Amino acid sequence: MQHPDEGGLGAGPARHQFRVTEPEPQSRIRRDRQALTWSRVNLNPCSAMPPQRSGAASVVGYGGGTGRLDDFWSYSFDTATWEEVEVLSAEKPGCRENNGVVIGDGSRIFLFGGYNGTSWLNDPRMCDGSKYLTLPKSHFPDFLLRLPIVFCPVWMFDLDTQRWTCIQESSDPNAQPGDESSMAMGSSFSGVQHDTLVRGTVPSRRFGYVSIVHNNKFVVFGGFDGSKWLNDMYEFDFQTKTWTKIQDRGTLPSARSCPAWAKDETHVYIMGGYDGVERKADFFACDLATYTWTEMICRGTPPSPRYFHSCCLYGNKIITYGGYSGSERLSDMYFYDFETNHWSEMDCTNGDRPSGRSSLVAQVHEDSLYIMFGYNGVTVLNDFYKFRLKPVSVPPSALVSDLLRLVNNPELSDISFLVEGQEVYANRAILATRSEYFKVMLLSGGLKESVQASMTGDDSTMENDEFNSRKPIQIELKDVSYPVFLKVLEFLYTDKVTSVPLEIGVPLLIMSERFMLDRLKALCEDIIRKELNTENVIGIFIASHRHNASSLKEISLEMILKNLNHPNIVLGLSDLKSEPDLLVEIIQRNSGNQTHLVETEHHDGPFGTGSEWSGTRR
Repeated sequence: MQHPDEGGLGAGPARHQFRVTEPEPQSRIRRDRQALTWSRVNLNPCSAMPPQRSGAASVVGYGGGTGRLDDFWSYSFDTATWEEVEVLSAEKPGCRENNGVVIGDGSRIFLFGGYNGTSWLNDPRMCDGSKYLTLPKSHFPDFLLRLPIVFCPVWMFDLDTQRWTCIQESSDPNAQPGDESSMAMGSSFSGVQHDTLVRGTVPSRRFGYVSIVHNNKFVVFGGFDGSKWLNDMYEFDFQTKTWTKIQDRGTLPSARSCPAWAKDETHVYIMGGYDGVERKADFFACDLATYTWTEMICRGTPPSPRYFHSCCLYGNKIITYGGYSGSERLSDMYFYDFETNHWSEMDCTNGDRPSGRSSLVAQVHEDSLYIMFGYNGVTVLNDFYKFRLKPVSVPPSALVSDLLRLVNNPELSDISFLVEGQEVYANRAILATRSEYFKVMLLSGGLKESVQASMTGDDSTMENDEFNSRKPIQIELKDVSYPVFLKVLEFLYTDKVTSVPLEIGVPLLIMSERFMLDRLKALCEDIIRKELNTENVIGIFIASHRHNASSLKEISLEMILKNLNHPNIVLGLSDLKSEPDLLVEIIQRNSGNQTHLVETEHHDGPFGTGSEWSGTRR
């Protein structure tokens, strides 16, 4: 059997032999052997095992459409069990490999294209008025070829009903991108529902492409159509059932097939691939909000050129493993750190390690990287390994989210505030511990006695209803708005504030000074300075002066001086009549800047050519 990454699909001979050299010691990650260790996955004794395969498509927990097969398997991480998924629908996608299966809303899986051993697919099907046949076109007898041809670019599998559905069909399998004849609206083939017929500009059939689901759209990039390598980009809108060619921009990746890719909430990342001439080692990110491509900065020790490899996101890193260099199947592993833009080779030689392979499936679950299947140059595989990334999987801290649930919680409070006529519930211990202002307010003088009186009594003799209905003491706060005080409490409970618009930012800064919260005050300064413009800078300059926000005041003054002739600034200077000291400060700083400019114009060198400075000025 000729494997697709060894010729037959345009792979060709290796044009460039890339010799992997030993990386710098500081660039190679070596940590606790308890963590960075390979082991075979111990399956449940009752578990089946999928047959050998490569070029499989997968999502977490599911794998299918593999190695020119049309079976469909699921793996449970909880029970360590493989199980073949029963498909209840009569129609389903044909056999294929190197297709892109992606999960949508958690219960639906989408499939597009692939390779069946003879054709790059858009899934041609013959419509005889009562049923569809999903074999390659070459398998149909002559009398069937006279029937209308329908092909299905996009399939959906519902995990709840266990049925495949063609969610978009075209009557012309030979339609090319941009060809208006691909629009089959109004066709009346028997058995074809009109609302599933293709709309828009359909991508050409292909394999080895990138596919994702984002914002209720199926997005396709690149691949190989049997004659050329592609870097075009399309989206299919599930709501309108319309294909659109994306006008992506920025630094686009070159045409390629079989890169590795991964997606987070905002971007899709692709690495490597093959363009018919050479294997790639470049690394790109596409902003899915604007479809803007950026080539990523790559410091450290990047992976060698390769394709048919896999990559997965893990925290703030991306992991890439395996692939084909053109001369060997690889078994190396690299981490890319998004914070430092640094590639590091991971020492993955410990334990029962898998053989080098291409066309594999890789998934991260909890703190382990799982790899399965693939092709090692001799054999198509069905083995199953995991690489432990941490010795113990520690759940993320829930302290902040737990404390946040106490904010304005009447059931768990022991004190309340009346703010703009609305009750706000809180906890004395937290407020007094976090703020000297509230400590004095709540734990001294008559208020302390009132609070203690409200809390005393023999709780053991109280009925539950009586205890739960006891109302906390209430304190009225003036000169603070309800939304601003809620943000103060958010900070006191979590040490941070989120989603602070400018109209709340300035009042919150004022309250942070009143309540003696220096960190909150600095956070407000940082939030406000990002919103500075010529319309609001004068008002913010005044507020920062009155409330001792020195950093924000300096930043505001710099903006005023840089835009002193702007109409908004000129108009706003009249507001400084109430703060003459600030007006004087602007005049003095501006005069100093002008003097500096004059000195710079008339003197050369560090001290001016006419300077008599002797170096001993005191």
